[in-house]
Amino acid sequence: MTSEMMEPVPASGRGLPAQIAARMGRSILRGELRPGDKLPKETDLLDQLQVSRTTLREALTILTSKGFIEAKQRIGTSVRAPEFWNTLDPTVMAWHGEQDEKALAEELFEIRSAIEPLAAGLAARRGTKTDLAQLRAALATMAQDHSNPRLAMEADIAFHLGIIQAAHNRFLAPVGSVIRAALTISVPKTFARFGGMGHALGMHEAIVKAIEQRDPGKATKAAERLIADTYERNFT
Repeated sequence: MTSEMMEPVPASGRGLPAQIAARMGRSILRGELRPGDKLPKETDLLDQLQVSRTTLREALTILTSKGFIEAKQRIGTSVRAPEFWNTLDPTVMAWHGEQDEKALAEELFEIRSAIEPLAAGLAARRGTKTDLAQLRAALATMAQDHSNPRLAMEADIAFHLGIIQAAHNRFLAPVGSVIRAALTISVPKTFARFGGMGHALGMHEAIVKAIEQRDPGKATKAAERLIADTYERNFT
């Protein structure tokens, strides 16, 4: 176990199991605990962390539910291979530290570049009047001059998630958490760098217009242009 893992966990009420799970999850993500590695026995973990048995077991249950560990009779609890990890889970994404943020952001962006143009094309085919009204409302909020930029940033995230919803594909819906995570990282940086949303409003507008015109090809290309611009502004 790492030195961080061996340190006692400060008591902080109901969130203690989540803190322990996060600490162990980060150790696994960093490769300090590798696939196949066995966790110490329960008695040793209790001694190292100085928490109750109930708290420890709740933490291990969290890690199990995220696919990070598994327990087998006569073998013990061991770390699972990365293909079993629920990497799309928002909690797991939060376990990535600042040192991994750039790589995480770029990988999330790659998912956006694959998903959002597809979703825009589907939205042009299937989007309802309600879907379009929500996209227009988000766009209008983005265009406003806010003294609190948080509102504009939240509207930007709502816009992109609205496109996913307007696609009306049940298998795309769960990817919304990935899109949200990517935007949560990139939007504040873009906003700070360019002082608002003005530079990208036209590209957002083009996506909405193409969806309203029921032109899947045009909507797909408009989304691709926005994604390409976002990548250039954030990673080059």
